[in-house]
Amino acid sequence: MLISAIVLVFSLFRNEAPITKGRQQHHVEYKEGITLDIYFPTDNMSDKSPVLVYVHGGAWIGGSKAAINFNRINGAINELRENGYTVVCPDYTLAGNGKSPFPDCIHDIYDALEWVKLNAPKHNFDLDRVGMLGESAGGHITMLTVFADPDVFGMEPLPLEIDYVIDIYGPTDLEGIYHSKTVSDLMRTISDWPENLRSSVDISRRIFGFNPLEDTLRARQFMTTYSPLSYVRANNPPTLIIQGNKDRLVPYGQSQALAAMLDSVGVENEFHLLDGVDHAFAGASQTQKDSIQKWIVDFVLEVGD
Repeated sequence: MLISAIVLVFSLFRNEAPITKGRQQHHVEYKEGITLDIYFPTDNMSDKSPVLVYVHGGAWIGGSKAAINFNRINGAINELRENGYTVVCPDYTLAGNGKSPFPDCIHDIYDALEWVKLNAPKHNFDLDRVGMLGESAGGHITMLTVFADPDVFGMEPLPLEIDYVIDIYGPTDLEGIYHSKTVSDLMRTISDWPENLRSSVDISRRIFGFNPLEDTLRARQFMTTYSPLSYVRANNPPTLIIQGNKDRLVPYGQSQALAAMLDSVGVENEFHLLDGVDHAFAGASQTQKDSIQKWIVDFVLEVGD
């Protein structure tokens, strides 16, 4: 236990995690039973602080708001804080035993935005400059929250205007994920396992909330409803997309399709495809890692200001 704690602390400082810099506030309840963390600016550039909402990944079944301290974009987050930005990191509903996380996870992010709006006077948030960044499943949830008409998920209009979206290897087409080689290989591997073991690792059943093989029509409708590509419109905000072309979890063609659709409706977007890089930017060179930080910071400062 002690060794694990030492490794954790070493990892935080070695990676210049946001938690080691400046003022933060953790585990703030923004709705019953769900909390968020706040990373305030390390340098106040004006009386009010623009806000970046970070939505963590984890395949809809895991992950935590604390992931911002262990991921691949710490340099960008810290630089934005030095430029006066506040970063808000909410947790959200994950898949449970037999219960899909949808649409609850989308409602949660909506409520986190509502919290930002209501608490703007207290924390000096600039509500005219709010953007969102999501990684993997978090990118998927972010795009659904911002791109889709809110009534699709039984919500009121967003409480804030979102100036931009940053999608870091987020799935855009659930059917493409469901039929991907990674998921297919997993399903073949567990097909002969006892039912109790199979259901515990059957990610697709946990995400759908039912067995998609037993109700293919319902499954197809589910995948369409919860695919960001279904909601690309001319009024979507400017979008930055970053992914590696060796991603084994999310086919990089999903990012290509998103960029192409945004182009087709005239939405400002920027797409960076990293050569030889896997999911979570595994295998990225130092030059590529540095480029990722710069792309994020430059995009936010250009589009968000």
